[in-house]
Parts: sequence; C-alpha cells; structure tokens
Amino acid sequence: MNKKYILEHYDELMELLNCIKVGIFITDGEGRTIFVNDTSCTAGGLNRDEIIGKTVYELVASGYIENSITVRVLHSGKREEMVQNLGDGGQVYVTGIPYKDKHGKIDLIISTERDITEAIKLQEILGQQEKKYETELEYLKKQNITMWGNLIAEDDVSKQLASYALKIAKLDNTVLLTGESGTGKEVYANFLYENGTRVGKPFIKINCATIPESLIESELFGYEEGTFTGANKGGKAGIFEMANHGTLFLDEIGELPMHLQPKLLRVLQEKEIMRIGGSKTIPLDIRLITATNRDLKKQIEDGKFREDLYYRLNVMPIEIPPLRGRKKDIEQLAKYFLEFFNKEYSQKKSISEGAIHLLQNGRWRGNVRELENLIERLVITTEKAVITESDVSSLIGEVIGNTNGAEHNYQGRSYRELMDDYEKNMLETMLEKYGRASIVSKELQIDKATLHRRLKKYGLLKGQ
Repeated sequence: MNKKYILEHYDELMELLNCIKVGIFITDGEGRTIFVNDTSCTAGGLNRDEIIGKTVYELVASGYIENSITVRVLHSGKREEMVQNLGDGGQVYVTGIPYKDKHGKIDLIISTERDITEAIKLQEILGQQEKKYETELEYLKKQNITMWGNLIAEDDVSKQLASYALKIAKLDNTVLLTGESGTGKEVYANFLYENGTRVGKPFIKINCATIPESLIESELFGYEEGTFTGANKGGKAGIFEMANHGTLFLDEIGELPMHLQPKLLRVLQEKEIMRIGGSKTIPLDIRLITATNRDLKKQIEDGKFREDLYYRLNVMPIEIPPLRGRKKDIEQLAKYFLEFFNKEYSQKKSISEGAIHLLQNGRWRGNVRELENLIERLVITTEKAVITESDVSSLIGEVIGNTNGAEHNYQGRSYRELMDDYEKNMLETMLEKYGRASIVSKELQIDKATLHRRLKKYGLLKGQ
C-alpha cells in the first residue's frame, strides 16, 4: 500500500476504517496528512477539511496537537508509541508505524489513536477528590460561607428556603421548582436528590425545551422495535425507564407539548408507562422533580397547560427568589465563584469591598448565572491582583449599579446574545493589543485550538 493506492481508494478506505472505533491518521513520507477517519477528527476537535493537506509541523504550530508521533517516526524510522496531547485538551494513546518503499524510504506513516482523555481525567479526579473537598471546605470556613450541602445560603430568605428544601428532600414527594431563569433551580434539584432517600440510584436530568417536539415522546417513553422507520433493533428504553427506582428531573416543564401532558399525567396517576408501539405496561417507581421559569397558572388560563397536571406536579412547591431579593448571598456567591475561577485559570485574585458593594446593588436580570459569568470575566480580564469597583463598573457599566441604565443596549436581546457580543469585543481588543493569536492564547490561558474556533466563530481570523 502506498500514497497512490490510498488516494485511488479513498472512499472505500474511509467507509471501512470508519467502522473501527479507533482513530486512523495517515501522512505521506514528508509528514503531510492524506487521510483522517471520523474517530480521529472527533478526538482532535477539527474537521477533516482543516486537517487534510497540512503537515504535522503545521498542525503543531496551529495548536491542534502539542507533540507528534509522526515526527518521531520520521526521525527514528521505526515504530513509535506515545501519549499525544491534543489542542482541545484531550489526550490519545498513539502508535505510529512507518511503511517503506523498496528502497527503504518512508512512503507512509499510519498512526492509530485511542482516546484516553476520560480515563486519565477519572484517575486524576479519584486521586484528587479528597484533597479538593478538604481545600474547598477550608476555604468556605475562612470566608464564613453558610453551606447547605451544595447550596450557598447566607441571606435569611435563602436559609429558610434551604431548611424547607431539606425537609422536603426526605419525603420523596413530587416537587415543582419555580423561579426566574438563572436562580438555581437545577442546584436545588441536585440538593433534593443528594439529601433524599434515593441518593445513589439513577438521577436523570432532561430539559424539555431542548428536545425537538417530534422526538420528545420517544425520548421520554421509549419505543418498540419496528415502530417507525429507523427505529433501533430491539427498541429503545425511554428516559422514564432509565430513571426507574431513582429520580427524574424535568427542567422547563412548561415547554412540554399539550399532546404529551395527558401521558405524563397518567404516569403520575398510574405509576406505569407504555412504550410507543408497545402492548404491555411497565411499572414505574420514580421521584419526579420538575422546574419552570414560566407562570404555569397563566399558561393554564391561556390553554397551554393542563390544570390537572399542574396540581399533580405542584405537590411540594419550592419558589426560588431572584438574586436581587437575597442580597446577602451575593457577597458569598461572588467569593465562591472567584475562588473557583482562580483555580480554573491559575489566578490568585481577590475582590475589594467596594466591588462587592457595587455587586450587591445590581439588578441581576440573569440572577446567579449572570453573577457567575461576570466573576469569570473579571478573573480573565482584570490585570491587577485585586478586582476593584472600577473594574466591575467598567465591565458591565449600565447594567449593574445603575438603576437608570441604558436599557436599549440589551432590551429584547437574549443572555446568550449579550455574552457573545462581550466575547467578540474582548477578543477584538486582545488581538489589537497583542497582535498575535498565540500571545492572546497565552494571556487568556486557553489552548490554541479553542481560541482558533472562537476567532473563527466571530470572523476574527486573519484573511476572513
């Protein structure tokens, strides 16, 4: 086999080698990429068109890989093995084998890749977990932060709510979590599970708003073999079955289509389900937790939500107040996120009392999620060791601390759109300041492949 053979039989080889769940990466004798199968593309984070034709030296320079098995084989002329670091943070175990022509010159280098990222991460997590918990506990003690399991509750309102949730957690009843977007409904769902009677059993989380309406019924209830074209052989278990004997968290329950609401009501009443296309019922034993940022009573009035289902879900209600209604939590949450992102970005920044005071007087339309995002941005962009009031004010200007802010700058725009605008402006500023993406990558402490994708998203790559 040689380069000519690969190019002439490219499609057949691709079909064959895509059946193998191992990355296949082939270069010619000069280290230029001529073949990459789907598994190899998935592991590295770039698509095939961005890899084919590039030399391994170019791929190293771009940040796609940190070291190359191909370079080793070119130098040694023999089989080599190594752990290769990818630009997106992943790691693969690579074996490189040279294929030589009749004159002994390397014609091809075939590398096989096995993704070991998760195995290494799991090993690291298991080895560091005890130390991590001890470090976090010591930090929280020093900061005098009141913790309720995985909740931070410093404000009296939050303490009362956490105490109430702790009691509910032990009862195993159906719970409806309500509150604005970003208030921490999923955090409370985790809290209920971790303090409930089913801890250690399955805990399945599903966002009803993210599943296409055409698929949500089969995802929830599963289906039998032959139910529709493309159905899996042997059928498929649905989410309810996967959560059996455990806990199921249905987020954004207000987005559940009307035609599925009677089926969910039947699950709650009869404690059984039937797969799509099935003829027998499956007994069900789950604890159901649901959440929504919508006014379900208003949806009932508008004919968009069943009243009988609402009362079945609202057995144990927990209404989570907005962050602006529990201001004492803001300081402790800010310090908690600051410590987290200091570790994430290898920083040692602190925050001044003036900056905390400014945060406490914000309106926080995005609630805890917005505060978390802000602290991350401050850790990344603040050059000094101490985050000051002016840093906070200059970063979010009219939104925080200004009750008469220029709402036309964000009114009618989603949180994601505002964050994308900020990220694009930040990257433009950094590129103007440092001139080269490699320096920006070092300053922001993100790998080159990730930065390349972000720059490409916003059209900031040179020549675009």
